[in-house]
Amino acid sequence: MASTSVLLTRREAAEIGRVPLNAIDKAIEQGVVKPKRRAGKPLLPAHEVALLVLLRQIGVALPAKAKGSVRRWLAHPQSRAVGSELALSEALRVAMTKDVAQMIERAEYYTRLRDRYVERNPAVMGGEPVITGTRVPVRTIASLIEMGEKPEALREDYPQVPEEAYPVAVLWARTNPRRGRPVRPWDAAERSLRLIGSGPAGETAIMATA
Repeated sequence: MASTSVLLTRREAAEIGRVPLNAIDKAIEQGVVKPKRRAGKPLLPAHEVALLVLLRQIGVALPAKAKGSVRRWLAHPQSRAVGSELALSEALRVAMTKDVAQMIERAEYYTRLRDRYVERNPAVMGGEPVITGTRVPVRTIASLIEMGEKPEALREDYPQVPEEAYPVAVLWARTNPRRGRPVRPWDAAERSLRLIGSGPAGETAIMATA
């Protein structure tokens, strides 16, 4: 899947990219990243989040033209191989790092499962987001995991909910707080989620901690 087809909310981008939300907002305001607009809301393609992560790793200021070149490079699948390089000049090259490549994989994996398992239907539970095909609210599963509920207990109590949906529910609930509820720091997800390396077919798996 091309990273350009993956769209993340600002909060999802902060969690998955491990970038502070205020840094993302500042980058949008300054035009460093180019979000898509859906229903008036900014949504970030995975390669735009990757741009922020890579710029933070570079650690030196790049001119706007160079940032644009890096953005266009990151949008292409061939940039995804760790160690692949973009020559910005004869003396300056930018390389794809393992952290950035894994971040793009996490974004793709999460959005694929988010779109599969998070459903909002006005006819079901009054429009409260539920696990697709069930009447189980996404936030219910997330809250139980946050409180330390074990996967085996969840399987017993909610057999209709696929285990694959557990960590997606946690990340989705974190990045979609109820109106008026304070948002937790972007890196607090490490308490209940761990993002691990390659899974089947090279996918990045998102696993709930036991």
